[in-house]
Amino acid sequence: MTKTKLQIEYDYNFFLAGIVCSDPDYRLCWKLNTLLNLRLTKAGDHIVEQSRHSLFSYVNEELFREYYMLANKGDQRYLVEELRHIDYFLIVKGALEADEQRSMLERIKKQDKVSAAFLIDVPSLKAKQNLLL
Repeated sequence: MTKTKLQIEYDYNFFLAGIVCSDPDYRLCWKLNTLLNLRLTKAGDHIVEQSRHSLFSYVNEELFREYYMLANKGDQRYLVEELRHIDYFLIVKGALEADEQRSMLERIKKQDKVSAAFLIDVPSLKAKQNLLL
């Protein structure tokens, strides 16, 4: 009897921004909602290897986009260990032009309590599978 292996190719084609912010997750979520005209709401926790990470989500059906704000530090460990300096990730699935990405990052950077916000190259991450929602 022959064995068949199922090989799955995951889609890492999404916008990923890293945010360094001293605010708690709910406060940053409120700021992002106001700033980017979103409606992020608490969506439970994202659980990876028994570590819980705070997750907020919003689906914009008009623009065919999904927005997620995800805490990097969980109760047991970091979601992406090599990016320990990042507090939160903003994930946008759907078409997002380069000028929209730059504009979004610039607006986030101007917020008080946000020390840095930058684009992250997803394929270069070792633990990119932890960001799949």
